[in-house]
Amino acid sequence: MAQINSGGPSRAEKLVSLTYALINTPHGYSKRELRKIVDDYQSLSDAAFDRKFDRDKKDLREMGVPVKTLGTGSEERYLITPASYRLPEVSFTTEEAAVLGLAAQLWKDTDLESSAIRATGRLSAGLEDTGRGVRFTEYVPRLHAAGPAFAACLEAVWARQVLSFEYLDAQGRASDRTVDAWGIGSRFGNWYLVGLDHDRQDVRMFRLTRILSDIRTGHQHSSRPTGFSMADTLGGLNPDIAGEKARLSVAKDSGWALRSRAESISPGDDHDVLVLQFHDLMGLSADVAKLGADASVLEPASLATAVRRRLEGALAAQQAPVPAYKLSKRRNVGRPPSTEAVARNLDIISYVAKFGSPTVEQTATHFGLTEKQLLAHLQTIMMCGVPNGLPDELIDVEWEAGTISINNAEALNAPIRLSLTEAATMLAGLASLRGLPDFEHAHAVDSAYGKLQAAAVGFEGLESVLSIALRSTEESEIYAALVQAIREHQTVELTYYSASSDALGVRQVEPIRLVENAGRQYLRAFSVPNNEIRSFRIDRIQSATFSGQQFTFAPDRHHDQDDIFFTPSPADELVVLGFGPRLASLVDEFAPEQWAKGANENIAEIRMTSTSTLPGMVAYHGGDLRVVEPAPLCTEVEAWLSAAVANLEVK
Repeated sequence: MAQINSGGPSRAEKLVSLTYALINTPHGYSKRELRKIVDDYQSLSDAAFDRKFDRDKKDLREMGVPVKTLGTGSEERYLITPASYRLPEVSFTTEEAAVLGLAAQLWKDTDLESSAIRATGRLSAGLEDTGRGVRFTEYVPRLHAAGPAFAACLEAVWARQVLSFEYLDAQGRASDRTVDAWGIGSRFGNWYLVGLDHDRQDVRMFRLTRILSDIRTGHQHSSRPTGFSMADTLGGLNPDIAGEKARLSVAKDSGWALRSRAESISPGDDHDVLVLQFHDLMGLSADVAKLGADASVLEPASLATAVRRRLEGALAAQQAPVPAYKLSKRRNVGRPPSTEAVARNLDIISYVAKFGSPTVEQTATHFGLTEKQLLAHLQTIMMCGVPNGLPDELIDVEWEAGTISINNAEALNAPIRLSLTEAATMLAGLASLRGLPDFEHAHAVDSAYGKLQAAAVGFEGLESVLSIALRSTEESEIYAALVQAIREHQTVELTYYSASSDALGVRQVEPIRLVENAGRQYLRAFSVPNNEIRSFRIDRIQSATFSGQQFTFAPDRHHDQDDIFFTPSPADELVVLGFGPRLASLVDEFAPEQWAKGANENIAEIRMTSTSTLPGMVAYHGGDLRVVEPAPLCTEVEAWLSAAVANLEVK
């Protein structure tokens, strides 16, 4: 048996041992007995023990392993029943397991991606070549949740809990809200919570990105009506619904994104007057602020006020002192939750039990781990067993001959049930694939979805309160034309709005695939004049016209990697940006080279082809983004913002 350094057991090790003990007892343990055999519980006061044990039970429950209570009062005993621990028998075909893998690939948030990958590995154990013959081709979807609010809202929706939080509405008003959580879902690239608003005594929909505070949970509610469907509720959203009318003054040859939305444009000498409809005041205020001194609001006053607040917030953030920081190549994201390591350890035990003596390489490949990472898990497992038990009560692990054997862990040999997050990510991922038009593996998705519903014991009906609609299900004429061009290898001429130059241009491209990321759609295409593959945001394409020419797919010219949206070049300019807490999930999109953690922001060093867009970016985010280095660029951005604020005073 391999030797490891001595030291105190990790929390993951303690939870595996606690699981091992509670599932190995037919009659359960009393609190008194647990306090004797578990190191963590010894020498604690009664209150401290209750808090720690409640936390451990909560962690196990979140993993999908509920602790059962027998008896009442001083006679209470605790155990984990094999039936509540084990994943139901379920068998997937190779193609079904492959679409499970595709569903897991949808998630690009670290925690949710990890949950989906764990679930896929557990469900498809024994089918190692799950990606063979099944992959995304012309369309590559990617899902992002809306930050920390997602997990809290998902749990509250499933548990029928009352939530409280501070919320910024579409008119820019912040208020405290108390809501009976009914459902959570995504449409048009935004995540929403639906529930009964206590103050307004009516059903309301809340965009998760506008939740300003931590979410506080309260008691359970019973207000969600029978037959509630989050999918039907989201289906009633209309992004084009007419709202208020805005009149904007926009400088000549600028503001093309706003011009494309205008219902009328009245030419002037230096500025044109745009009239457009809007229902999202905060969204439009960001778009106007992005233009700085080149745009101003004529009406309504509420929009003018929102633009002012955004520009003044951006200027204040840019002028704020920068705390001392030290950039490093590795991002400090903190340690993963102990429950993740516990679930992985239990998955490894059941996997080895299923195959008898799998090789180290085979096991590492199945779990997507390096050999070093796998051995760290095995070292943890070998220190687990009945807490404070004798040596023969520890789990016996061997791997030095290149194959893995795990003995004395029979109670843990069955794969564990799916947790709420695991079930949610997989069901939502498969449901999203089911909604794709003309998806070539639709039959396998349908059959895998039915089997997954049977495997997700304890979460029956989850699909009614969780819904995701990918943007591809809401096709436009331009989207349909690009799909045709990809399938027929047709060269296309795009009239395209460039945000960096704030101008329209014509691009001749050879379309390769469509990509959806965080609710935005992109065309990946070979740009003929630039002689390279580039990304084009579909909402910035004004027209797509077939040129009448076909092209032949050439690997050296058209081969594309799924996840590339922004590829920095060594020749690009290095800048350091500060991202506020609300933009923490945005940092990865800039492919940062170095990181640092400030007092209340993530500091990232990134490369940019052009810094000309930075002042508008900073204004758009209204105080949640700022330029930290280099100093001349900070001065330039501050001057741009100052001019924009000064322009607000001009009548």
